[in-house]
Amino acid sequence: MAEHLLQVDNLTVQFGKTFTAVDGISFTLEKGQTVGIVGESGSGKSVTSLSIMRLIASPPGKITNGSILYNNRAGQKVDLASLNEDAIRGYRGNEIAMIFQEPMTSLNPVLTCGYQVAEALRLHKKLNKKEARAKTIELFNKVKLPRPEAIFDSYPHEISGGQKQRVMIAMAISCDPAILIADEPTTALDVTVQAEIIQLLKELQQEHGMGIIFITHDLGVIASIAQRVVVMHRGKVVEEGEVHDIFKNPKHPYTRGLIACRPTLGRKLRRLPTISDFMSEGERTIIAPNIDIQNHFQSLTISDNETKERRNTLESQVPLLKVENIRNWFPIRKGFFSLTKDYVKAVDDVSFEVYPGETLGLVGESGCGKTTLGRTILRLIEPTSGKITFKGTNINSLTASQMRAMRKHMQIIFQDPYSSLNPRMTIGEAIMEPMRVHKLHSNDKTRKEKTIDLLERVSLKAEHFNRYPHEFSGGQRQRICIARAIAVEPEFIICDESVSALDVSVQAQVLNLLNELRDKFGFTYIFISHDLAVVKFMSDRMIVMNKGKIEEAGYPDDIYANPKSDYTRKLIAAIPGEI
Repeated sequence: MAEHLLQVDNLTVQFGKTFTAVDGISFTLEKGQTVGIVGESGSGKSVTSLSIMRLIASPPGKITNGSILYNNRAGQKVDLASLNEDAIRGYRGNEIAMIFQEPMTSLNPVLTCGYQVAEALRLHKKLNKKEARAKTIELFNKVKLPRPEAIFDSYPHEISGGQKQRVMIAMAISCDPAILIADEPTTALDVTVQAEIIQLLKELQQEHGMGIIFITHDLGVIASIAQRVVVMHRGKVVEEGEVHDIFKNPKHPYTRGLIACRPTLGRKLRRLPTISDFMSEGERTIIAPNIDIQNHFQSLTISDNETKERRNTLESQVPLLKVENIRNWFPIRKGFFSLTKDYVKAVDDVSFEVYPGETLGLVGESGCGKTTLGRTILRLIEPTSGKITFKGTNINSLTASQMRAMRKHMQIIFQDPYSSLNPRMTIGEAIMEPMRVHKLHSNDKTRKEKTIDLLERVSLKAEHFNRYPHEFSGGQRQRICIARAIAVEPEFIICDESVSALDVSVQAQVLNLLNELRDKFGFTYIFISHDLAVVKFMSDRMIVMNKGKIEEAGYPDDIYANPKSDYTRKLIAAIPGEI
């Protein structure tokens, strides 16, 4: 029997003296095989990959036990865990390469994309400048980048997220590595770009025979690319096996919970299952070891009659919001006198209505205009032309001070909760601030009581009031942003990609929370996302946008069952396979 390409045996990684991030995990990787590692944030999957690359900062991190045995190109078995820094540098990027999660922060913003890839070739392959440029352009062609010569001389900020990820892949495969580690390489990318990246990795693996370790929290992606899967929870491996076996017959309640909480296209649920249906919060002890997932789904399914009744009730009302022929064109200026040569038509003649208590889904790829449209509705961006009517008021005609007062009724939850919270302000103060601005409640004592009530409503605690944003996880920060948005008791909320980068388990909790708040307080939502399964779960009606225009609109079930445009069909086809 052939030796394993990589064998991780009883690996333990500690930070400081007390925290064990990876606790005695073991798995193997064969040549030409893809092993998926799945788990929530904090499960230890990224620490595992960084340990293989020996990129854990020491101090505070340290491999305290175990081995990472690699069969190198010379036919020798080496323990990567025991190599010194000079020795590991010969393997890192050369025989074992890594694609990092966030390409914008992984690429140097002051160096061109081509220079950064060529640098690796000159270091490991000893190519001269001209040879490295030619090889880099060849690699850019291989990863299907458009205009490879132009992108060679482009800086990271000048290309899209999907293109930056392709540059990272080109850099990773530049030295024909035996092992490629992909750490969340498709998180927050459009489904179409995600599908292209997965297909590209498959083709490169076939061509080079690489072993791939693919790390993600999205089980649908794992189902699309991996042969084996390792499920991690709190630093330990709770389940491992063939992808098909694990997904069809998960043994561990944590795996069952991960599979169940992913939105499904097959049925309309009133609530998404969450990990806490299977395991208790806190220490995450098992509470439902043998729960039948299909029966659990059945109990949460909304009937066709319930759906029709809700639609009839919503559409019998006067629309809360009317958007008529909205355009948002941005001029392209060129030449010495900065004359307008053309326009970027971000939003181009868009019209629709939203009824009180309804959730309208807005879906499309990055650059389709959905975020610009959302911000234009709130006049965070001024429209080029068109009319926006909210509760019978033409908000285009409002002055700045009138619009500020109107924003008490119209709120937005932004995509990135960390950048939308002031890092120097406690979360209690952040939630109280809009109450003060809109003169809600009589004094700060009452506002603090209201803030604590809001924190508890979004499943946080009173003691969190005086903590700062960096002390919370991504999912908790998103809940804080939801609490801040509803603090002024609005009627209408725009959710702009508010769950796109969250773990599926945290995503399920946030989506359930939004629906509970809608039902309790009668909120009306525009829910913006590039994830079609999430939009289908959330929406009463949905709009598909493409290049600033409405491609098609209707009920989610009808659009998924019978898409009218090629663009919508392409979006649906790109959704990772059902588990």
